[in-house]
Amino acid sequence: MFSFFKRQRPRKHLKVDQSDKGGFKFSLDLREHQLADSFKVKIPVEFVPYESDRFRAKTEDDQKAISITNYQKKWEGEVIDQKFFKELKLALYEKFVDEGGYEPYDDLKATDHFIRKSFKVDQETQYYFTSARIIGDRLVISEFIIREIGLYNRLMMPTLEIINNSLEYTGDS
Repeated sequence: MFSFFKRQRPRKHLKVDQSDKGGFKFSLDLREHQLADSFKVKIPVEFVPYESDRFRAKTEDDQKAISITNYQKKWEGEVIDQKFFKELKLALYEKFVDEGGYEPYDDLKATDHFIRKSFKVDQETQYYFTSARIIGDRLVISEFIIREIGLYNRLMMPTLEIINNSLEYTGDS
């Protein structure tokens, strides 16, 4: 996919300001939207959806964009845990760096509920967040990506967690 960018770079991770280790509080105004695949989600009101092959929305000033995609397959007994997420995404994240020239931030977080990672790509920061759930006999993997012009924004990852937690299955359509 990124073969024409292929080059070996020394491994370096861009530092993320961790000075506020005790956490911080912020509030979001959210608006609910129906996704095409029997889910609804709440996203910040600043994002305005537009026509696309998947759910996408952007801010009026085009500084931020969000993409949400659900992939479904038959559940074959997979256990959704930290190991599941690492096996699902770490090789792809490495490919972003090795072949795509992405510069990784040092904010990888993998839990039993999600995996998240961000990258500097030219003039923007891209925030990747993946979660999974079992619904009936289906494994549903949800991919969220926020692209923002500018440097790392420490509010984006908690925002993605809030968006993920708002994702609700509405039934088969």
